[in-house]
Amino acid sequence: MRLTIPALAIVLALVAPAVAQQPEQPRAGGVFRVAMIGEPPTLDLHTTTAVIVQQITWHVYESLYTYDRSYNAIPLLVDAHTVSEGGRTYTFRLRRGVKFHNGKELTSADVVASLKRWGRLATPGKQFWKNVEGVEAKDPYTVVMYLKDSSGALLMGLARPNNGAVIYPKEIVDAAGDNPVKDYVGTGPYRFVEHKPDRHVRVARFKDYVARTDAPDGFGGRRTAYVDEILFIPVPDVAVRLAGVETGEYHVALQIQQDQYERMKTLPGVVPAIIKPEGWSTAVLNHKQGLMADKRIRQAFQTALDMEPVMAAGFGNKEFYRLDPGLSFPEQPQWHSRAAGDLYNQKNPARTKKLLEAAGYTGQPVRWITTKEYQWMYKNALVAKQQLEAAGFKIDLQVVDWATLVQRRNKPEVWDVFSTGITFNPEPAFSTAVSCNWPGWWCHEAKEQWMDALAREADPRKRRAMWEKVQTIFYEDVGRVKFGDFFGLLAVRKEVQGFRATNELNLWNVWLSK
Repeated sequence: MRLTIPALAIVLALVAPAVAQQPEQPRAGGVFRVAMIGEPPTLDLHTTTAVIVQQITWHVYESLYTYDRSYNAIPLLVDAHTVSEGGRTYTFRLRRGVKFHNGKELTSADVVASLKRWGRLATPGKQFWKNVEGVEAKDPYTVVMYLKDSSGALLMGLARPNNGAVIYPKEIVDAAGDNPVKDYVGTGPYRFVEHKPDRHVRVARFKDYVARTDAPDGFGGRRTAYVDEILFIPVPDVAVRLAGVETGEYHVALQIQQDQYERMKTLPGVVPAIIKPEGWSTAVLNHKQGLMADKRIRQAFQTALDMEPVMAAGFGNKEFYRLDPGLSFPEQPQWHSRAAGDLYNQKNPARTKKLLEAAGYTGQPVRWITTKEYQWMYKNALVAKQQLEAAGFKIDLQVVDWATLVQRRNKPEVWDVFSTGITFNPEPAFSTAVSCNWPGWWCHEAKEQWMDALAREADPRKRRAMWEKVQTIFYEDVGRVKFGDFFGLLAVRKEVQGFRATNELNLWNVWLSK
């Protein structure tokens, strides 16, 4: 092999064209138009796990850390950090000269105020803050965080973009308190301009953006805002989203139905882009009150389902879904497990009927909220409804827009089940899928103990074993009901350059060719 590889290289060099085509250089300018699945329920990232909010706002807000291409935590607003006191004290040195969109320089006071608010309000922040003793500003550019115990996941928690620990100016945090922020000011490469409901969210290049000097790496390194503006446009109809990319009205369209994949490959000017993995589809059960507070009814719900037709209805093409019990994906070998897999995809309606009888269920309607803005959510729910009713349930399927679903799911008195997806998560310690504080309120004593231990432990083998324990409890107690893994499909115009297909949708370092 040592001889043949250089020889092959020589042959390839000889047959290569005399004049190689130069890759196109990035160019500035233009208005980038993204067809979103609907309206964002808020633009305050501390207060929601809705992916659509993160996809828009992390062009505006930034956090102390972010992910590299391999989903490791790397500094963003931080210059460097040190760890002392046996892993219980983290000292962060901030980058100097970073500007907020209102012209103010980022300081430690902004970081401390923002992190405390995130710890109070955000789903991952509440989990994270269980191990935080305190955080303080030592000087204008130094933040110290004191932990109750060492942590194997602290930097990953600070890097998480969804419902992430973004930094607002202190005065905006103070004015908002625990209410939604009213001024959308961050340090990102794009600044917020306007939100016209049902028309667009407009952001524009921040001319005074202070980028990192290291090379781009995943979501980190140097971020460059090439386009003048980005318009995030709500387009609830998936056919309209795809048609808009065909005509050039939109540059990127999200959540294209997977059965359009083969057709998209034949469309001039359109490039299909697959996100693998994107997430897993789920029915979230209300543990706080109502029918699903009874474990036997939750078990009956889980036992009835045949996941193959549920997933086939939502995603069509088998290239875009798979049946797997893991709370983490096979693409994450350090975390993936089939623990308690015998409780997944049971398709046993006879046992469901016995469980319902034991629970004293007499046909009370199960209020299930879903949406057609994510077509797969609606279709998953529709097929599951048929299976559940055949096994003895009565399902009241309520179809609303996504923003309404996100608002309504915070009121435990109005629903029993809602549809959603659990997106790719590099760090299980902050997984929404098993969080007690997230709507559904799955709070289980043993699970909470394992999750706390997982957040503190540094040994990778021990952490994996703890995550397997959580997955076993997930299926035994029916924390949520997982249908299956899914892979996303985007439609992208051919003139879009520098774009990577990820669920996070980052548009810095992306430009439009002539």
